[in-house]
Amino acid sequence: MTGSFQLEENIINKIIGGEEMKIFTNFLFAFTLFIFSASIYSQTGVGKLSGKVVDADTKEALIGANVVILNTDWGAATDVDGDYFILNIPPGSYEVRFSFVGYAPKTVQEVRIVGGVTYELNVELSTDFTLPDIVVQDRKFFEEKSTNTKKVIDSEEIGRLPVRGVEKLASLQAGVVISEGSGGTDGNATINVRGGRGNEVLYIVDGIPQNDIYTGTNYSQVSNSAIEQISFEIGGYEAKYGQAQSGIVNVTTKTGDPTYSIYADVMSSSFTDNYGYNLYSATLGGPIIPGIANHTFFLSGERGWFLDGDPRAINLNFSSINKFYDYIPNNESGVYRFTGRTSHSIESWTVRLGANINQQDTRGYTHLYSKNNSMHFQKIERLNQSYSARISQNISSNSFWNLNLGFKIFDEETGDGVYFDNLPAYGDSLTIFNREGVSVPANGVRIALDSIGIFNARGRVFNGYTKTNNNTLSGDLDITTQLESHLLEIGGGINYNVLRLYSIGPVGLASSNLSSLDPQSKYYRMQPTVFGYNITGTQTTNSDRNENHVLINGQSAQSIQVDFEPKKPFIAYAYLQDRFELSDMVLNLGIRFDYFDTQTDILRDPNFPFIFGNPGVFDPADFVTKEPEFHISPRIGIGFPVTESTVFHAQYGKFIQEPSLNQLYASQFDLNAIVRDDALTLLNGQVESEVTTQYEVGFRQVLGSVAALNITAFYKNTEGLVNTALVFFQRSQGGERLEYYTPTNTDFGTIKGLAISADVSRISYFTMSLDYTYSIAEGTGSSTSSSFVAAFRNIGEERIPKVIAPLDFDQRHTGTINLDFFVPKGDLGVFELINANVLISFASGRPYTPLHEQNLLEGSTNWGETKGYVNSSYGPGNFRIDLKLEKGFAFSSATITPYLWIENLLDADNPVDVYRSTGSPYSTGWLATEEGQTFTSGVSYPEAFRQDYESLERNPFNFGIPRLIRLGLKVNFSNIQL
Repeated sequence: MTGSFQLEENIINKIIGGEEMKIFTNFLFAFTLFIFSASIYSQTGVGKLSGKVVDADTKEALIGANVVILNTDWGAATDVDGDYFILNIPPGSYEVRFSFVGYAPKTVQEVRIVGGVTYELNVELSTDFTLPDIVVQDRKFFEEKSTNTKKVIDSEEIGRLPVRGVEKLASLQAGVVISEGSGGTDGNATINVRGGRGNEVLYIVDGIPQNDIYTGTNYSQVSNSAIEQISFEIGGYEAKYGQAQSGIVNVTTKTGDPTYSIYADVMSSSFTDNYGYNLYSATLGGPIIPGIANHTFFLSGERGWFLDGDPRAINLNFSSINKFYDYIPNNESGVYRFTGRTSHSIESWTVRLGANINQQDTRGYTHLYSKNNSMHFQKIERLNQSYSARISQNISSNSFWNLNLGFKIFDEETGDGVYFDNLPAYGDSLTIFNREGVSVPANGVRIALDSIGIFNARGRVFNGYTKTNNNTLSGDLDITTQLESHLLEIGGGINYNVLRLYSIGPVGLASSNLSSLDPQSKYYRMQPTVFGYNITGTQTTNSDRNENHVLINGQSAQSIQVDFEPKKPFIAYAYLQDRFELSDMVLNLGIRFDYFDTQTDILRDPNFPFIFGNPGVFDPADFVTKEPEFHISPRIGIGFPVTESTVFHAQYGKFIQEPSLNQLYASQFDLNAIVRDDALTLLNGQVESEVTTQYEVGFRQVLGSVAALNITAFYKNTEGLVNTALVFFQRSQGGERLEYYTPTNTDFGTIKGLAISADVSRISYFTMSLDYTYSIAEGTGSSTSSSFVAAFRNIGEERIPKVIAPLDFDQRHTGTINLDFFVPKGDLGVFELINANVLISFASGRPYTPLHEQNLLEGSTNWGETKGYVNSSYGPGNFRIDLKLEKGFAFSSATITPYLWIENLLDADNPVDVYRSTGSPYSTGWLATEEGQTFTSGVSYPEAFRQDYESLERNPFNFGIPRLIRLGLKVNFSNIQL
């Protein structure tokens, strides 16, 4: 991958490449069979509109009244009871027109449809034709017929909030924890939902899951200006949704209106600070053919460039590269985002095509490089492409089907900030001297510390190069029918994946003892982690079994079986769902079936890896194909009114999530480390899917006509979460006992809490919302590697101690308050279109395990003894205020809006990490200890050493963002007719 945005070339290469074409052919064949054998799954999420039409005076039902959603082909007629319903409505805001012979028609505007929810709209028609025929529907405080916790944010709200990014918008929901500053200036933040880990949230854009199947991380990005609606579900989601234990973030992008619109937005911090925030975005939408509303398009493009891609409240307190900065140098980032959609409606058919593409160029901060060597910060390039096609047909007024096809491509390349993909240069002393003017001790050796002995010297290369290419073809089909009060849905889907990984430490390629070897032999000697690429990093589709017969550590080619074939996991799922709706109750019943096949070989016996074939070496007898997994997950949700203003809801569900495949797939070279007895960690393929069982109960209360309250209690039980364990093995029965560390399904946890949300509708131009969560998240491990230190310190022990303790993201108190003041067009004269939005967020501190002493010059495995239980102490909390001020100027068909956006208005430091010996983010206290004083007095430059150690303690990433001030200008042309 290069820094240029070569989308056309990349797309063509991915689609017509030989391997991908084979995959596509196989996929179509398998998908066709699957369609005929079973109904298939959809994650698009469409809504339903229902209600009753009556006479305004007599309240009698109007039979045969027409109900039409304007600018669409969707409509219905009322039955003998005056009831109607319209199915298969994509999320968005609509105008609904009601008419009946002899009655004045009525059009209801701003009817907001949410996927997976029934919107109830009851209308009274009058014979008085002098009454207004257009009314604006008041925004509902909550979805009455939702049986779980769901929050919806539409494009209007997104435009006013001082927040950018899907994850950060989702973090406004009660029950969500986000680390201050996570995601940097404009990147992907990590959120923890109701005590779940960071990879337990599934992100969906226009029906296509976006999480990278190898890491579980979401790398997709959608411009705020391209989003029509975000629906965020926490627990209790319907059986159609899987591959997520904690939450679903469902993003629907815009499709264009019957009239043309043009929008542009420019924002910069060039006039206010030195962080170099610059963002430019533009959109264009409307009918493909002027005057024909059934065929529309929408295009969105955005470019961001940031001098400091991840600014922090505390900057470096020394000169970096002989110059003082008030930002982090060589920490720039850039992003391109593109979204395109078309929508086509022809009678009962609807076709929607979409593309969402984003490219990111960022840096990875290394604190030890910050003083002398920041140009060697890790460089990261990502390209994420997602293409979707949705075909839908309304078979009748009460039945429809949806077919989704998706193709997702994720490419990532990481390496040294100077040499990047020039692998031979990493360890070449002449190249480094000519470029940087520093001398390397020898080829294949990295420069160590500077003369003070704390920070790395100039010219130290980041010794890691990785590239990834993951492709996913997906197909989903669902069929829905309304049978009296039952909304029945059956569906399922398949995902076919091709994963490629290449990872190497390139510095050793220039080692003097390898100088006489041919280039390919050098790469074999470096033992890279590789599948889907050959030994030098070129994509491959076959299994190259060490064709050049290279001797590795004295072993013959026959004992080194190097398999370069890509990994091809296969996923299938199906579900059956019944939403039973009465006037006073909603019952959601569902069951989901998940099938997961890694299609890989694993060790037959991790404790005796060699005893099934030739002793001491791997051969086919030592491996067995990993068995596919099959899971059944029931889902139950119920909601019913207790009084006219109170709705009770409850849900139970079991949720399965496949493990991140970076914890499962091992390279052949990694396995061969057991042969050489130098394996520290090893993926032995024994991990299985993780399981979460959730319970939720709560009520929603309308307070008068202006406010509502939602209180929900939740409980989660997690099982089989992945963490690190110590595995003992023997080369033969009775042989020497050896060991390595590997991921296994050893962790479990319990999360419980109470979430409170309150909303106040617009009163005299003001609205307010509040979200607060009290939760307790406890378990035996917080991540896939949180037990590594315990395993390392207990080496030789059969079992790693398991302690139930607060998880790293156990943030007991979390809350947000949003205040909005908006003057609509035409009100208050010159004060029209003024908008002030204030977002207040607060959170209690996170836990840590206290230490008696913490010396940063030593690795974490050598830190002193703990002085308390695991995560028994808590760090300081956070408090932050964000502000957005706008003033619009309206013209005939355009609105120009200058604005001011301030993040962290009070410039609070907001610690996100602390030193475990002091509980402070500023200092370890080690310099004041007897050991620290003795050590300092014994070095060559005591005062310089003390200053550098204090600089080492002053890590910017112990803190959140500084105060960031940006100025912007928006121009919006709407309702343009040609």
